[in-house]
Amino acid sequence: MAKLVHNVQKKQHRERSQTSDRARFGLLEKKKDYKLRAADYHKKQSALKALRAKASNYNPDEYYHGMTRRKTDSRGILQADRGEEVLSVQQVQLLKTQDANYVRTMRMNEASKIEKQKNQLDFGARGSHTVFVDSVEDQKNFKPEEYFDTDKSMVNRRENRLRNSDLEKLERVVNVEDVDVERLHEKKVKSYKLLKSRMDRERQLRKVEERMDLTRELMKKGSKKKTVVDGKPQFKWKNQRKK
Repeated sequence: MAKLVHNVQKKQHRERSQTSDRARFGLLEKKKDYKLRAADYHKKQSALKALRAKASNYNPDEYYHGMTRRKTDSRGILQADRGEEVLSVQQVQLLKTQDANYVRTMRMNEASKIEKQKNQLDFGARGSHTVFVDSVEDQKNFKPEEYFDTDKSMVNRRENRLRNSDLEKLERVVNVEDVDVERLHEKKVKSYKLLKSRMDRERQLRKVEERMDLTRELMKKGSKKKTVVDGKPQFKWKNQRKK
């Protein structure tokens, strides 16, 4: 007959948790946590002891060649070499070209968004619409509403001049009383603020792009002269004869 020992559920021994009145001290430390903390503490104490012994035996007149290659910061901490690879001038120029291309792409995206939003906000059009006729008599009998196929009230509009066929398709007429003027005004203000922020961002990206282009040009060979115009440095390269 098989034993039924394995079918009986055994008692589960769970770790004791922190009591509620000591919850401000965090989790309750177990023995395994204490052993890790104690080992780390003794390791640091041993390192400090070795450094103290080394400092007590230090000779101020001692010289070694590493002094000329290594540096320390303002706090006296040694600045070790991180093993960074020194790039050539051609590699740096390539990286700067890629950065400039990325900035230029972002600026063009902002410019396209600005142009699209300007069209949505119905900015006033500029210029005039000139119509040429064959004779003076045609000029006297000229009727712009018939020529543009629109209503008389929309003749003087330079943009969004709807034709009569388009006006007939507008079956729904919106009453002024049904429109929430405050909500429309708030929405329009938000659109103008967004447009202003995009224009500022496009202007900043343009400055960054110009600065990157100037830095890349300064890395090229050739004698140049620096001048300051309106507080901004400008460079002028001397003409060189091409072979």
